[in-house]
Amino acid sequence: MNPQPLHQLFDAMYHDKYRFDEFLALKPEEHYSPIPWKSRTIYKPSPTLKDFHKFITGFLLDYLPVNDSVSFAYRKGASLLQAVTPHAYSRAFFQTDLERFFESITSSLIRRVLDQASTPVADLAEHVEHIVRLLTIEGALPIGYSTSPILSNACLLGFDARLAATSCARNWIYTRYADDIIISAGSRAAINDVGQVVEECLRAELGDSFRLNQDKTKLTTIGRKVKLLGFVVLPTGGIVVDRNVRDRVETLLYFYVTDRSRLAKIFAEENDEVMEAGLERLSGLISYVHSVDEAYLEKMRIKFGSTVIDSFLHKTAR
Repeated sequence: MNPQPLHQLFDAMYHDKYRFDEFLALKPEEHYSPIPWKSRTIYKPSPTLKDFHKFITGFLLDYLPVNDSVSFAYRKGASLLQAVTPHAYSRAFFQTDLERFFESITSSLIRRVLDQASTPVADLAEHVEHIVRLLTIEGALPIGYSTSPILSNACLLGFDARLAATSCARNWIYTRYADDIIISAGSRAAINDVGQVVEECLRAELGDSFRLNQDKTKLTTIGRKVKLLGFVVLPTGGIVVDRNVRDRVETLLYFYVTDRSRLAKIFAEENDEVMEAGLERLSGLISYVHSVDEAYLEKMRIKFGSTVIDSFLHKTAR
């Protein structure tokens, strides 16, 4: 698509539903509702802001680059299993996640990413400040906006590249699923300083706002039960679904059938995901269960209905 002025792209998408001056005049602080959930706050955009987010996604965010060789969350066709499979034949595993992941992504970082992007918007520089305000709350990426997951991947592009290059040089394997980081190698000694290396990459690319969650940082080796993102890595290199994950899948399916508002809150609280992203992740898990344990999947068909299970399998296959 040849670059065009933002107002032409907007008019082409919405015609008479919205005027472009409505987009420019919208005050984002008046168009979201905070929803307290345990220790966090989920932000629900108004219908108008939600529509404007769809426009921004289609003509801007979908064009942002992502390191798809190491980053597997918030991408169509990508799954938890794809983030785990590269580590199947390693012997030592480092796992951690990033504290306050979305909240650590600031307006200035988002602005820098958008300024460097190649998009169909010819006059992005004229509107970038307003767009950033529509995508953030109090200067940070909010949990609950559909735009936040895509932006998070794009904002970590430099970090992914630096850590992937370092990992390659050290014969490590690196993958990331949202804020979950996995690095593995052939021996424990090979990754003794991995935490320090990850922190150095964070500082070099993102400054001091990103920190590792020390409570969730661990180093394990084959010989013990190695769990990665809900999968168990066997000494033979096989990957199986953990019993706890089966229980988790059933819990999510239960709320999908009985209480979707509760399900949306679970996705937001536990993985900083909006409903669509959470359902895509659940689809991936159901698809993998299907590939390794057809008998168990049949039990879920009986429990939740074939229509429900098949709809998730179909979503993954598209």
